[in-house]
Amino acid sequence: MRCWLPLSLLALAVAGAAEATIINTSVKRVVDLTKHVVRIHSDIQFVNDDADTSVYEFALSKQMSERLAFVAAKCGKIACDVVKAEGDAKADVGLYSVVLQEPLPKGEAGHVKLTSYFTRVLTPFPAEVTQTEEQLVVFEDTHVMPSPYLTRTQTTKVKLPSGRIESYSDVAPVAHKGATITYGPYENAEPFVAPSNALRVHFKNHSPFMTVTNLVKEIEVSMWGRVSVEEVYDLLHTGAKLKGGFSRFDYTAKGARGASFHELRASLPREAVNVYYRDQIGNVSTSRLRVTDTRQELELKPRFPLFGGWKTQWYLGYSVPTHAVMTRQGTTFKLEMDFSTSLEDAAVDDLTLKVILPEGSTNVQVSVPFAVDEQRRTTRQTYLDTALVGRPVVVLSKSNVVAAHNAPIQVTFEYAPAFMLHEPLLLVAGFLTFFVVCMALFRCDVRLVKPTASKKKTE
Repeated sequence: MRCWLPLSLLALAVAGAAEATIINTSVKRVVDLTKHVVRIHSDIQFVNDDADTSVYEFALSKQMSERLAFVAAKCGKIACDVVKAEGDAKADVGLYSVVLQEPLPKGEAGHVKLTSYFTRVLTPFPAEVTQTEEQLVVFEDTHVMPSPYLTRTQTTKVKLPSGRIESYSDVAPVAHKGATITYGPYENAEPFVAPSNALRVHFKNHSPFMTVTNLVKEIEVSMWGRVSVEEVYDLLHTGAKLKGGFSRFDYTAKGARGASFHELRASLPREAVNVYYRDQIGNVSTSRLRVTDTRQELELKPRFPLFGGWKTQWYLGYSVPTHAVMTRQGTTFKLEMDFSTSLEDAAVDDLTLKVILPEGSTNVQVSVPFAVDEQRRTTRQTYLDTALVGRPVVVLSKSNVVAAHNAPIQVTFEYAPAFMLHEPLLLVAGFLTFFVVCMALFRCDVRLVKPTASKKKTE
């Protein structure tokens, strides 16, 4: 979700909306259910029928608003900010405001495009299936977008992964063709008014329900030419749970794989080196690393396929040269790295990002292109670090993370190049002290009784 604006700007936006009356002339929604992360694209054309306005408000049903992971808005071809507004308790919705680039005068038309991502809104039904059965899921929403404005005409198109549909709600006009269901057009929908029965689609979905329940990503910066990255995954299949036992013979010989997934794909920086991946037992050997024009694509297979309800933990690490991700201007350095997971098509319940800076870094500033749940600072001591100083660590935490959150973050800090000699000098001083102590011990006579001198023989 785009970064929330300050409260003062939010108040001005809401005040501007209250003074204006907007009419939606056309609303076109496309609900993409092909993957387990649901995406809704809304194309909205509207006209300002009253005073000048600087915001456009839109709403989501309470169920969808609670599972909203990310929303982006475009006013024409320009990206606009989105702010969370106060919802109408009677309408039981979540209300949001798009801040327009310029105030819209009375009588003028506007155009807004919304892209929203939702997690865990596909419910497996039945909740448990055998290895040979297909996974069926249910999606529920409203047939029309619950808008605070009058809507002249609206259509909703539902895209499915296949033509296998068990059932779908029938609110005329509705048309079904192949893997697409089209609802509408619905004419003159009043504000916050929707058909009494909800939009409901029961269909087959065998896409990987790949959910990372917890992800800890550590980025450690070294001023000696390398930035190391390690990601620790707790991976869970959140689809229909496997009922009964698992047969490796049926899985391999008969192709009875159901909705399981046995392959993971990760997108790494093109400059990545020293790539490793392991689970709790050891190295995962079945893998393939391909280099493309812009990225490196890592394909790997876990030790066993993941069925519904199954989980695993594994590690992914790599290094990149500092010149590929960090720039310098005098004593100021700027690190730019991706925020989220390297895994494709994965949703993350809880993500913790730790950026470990070199000892001696000061004036640390963090820039994130969206809101995070928590940002804090701490320190860490490793080898050759000063006990009272340590390495600064920036910790960012966020829940409900999707692929759209995998945007670059920037960490700016000041670092004196002379401080790079800190650790080598500590090593030199340590070895020098050791040798001096050894030399002193060898030269000291610690015996309690001195040996008597041997008498010279006389002729």
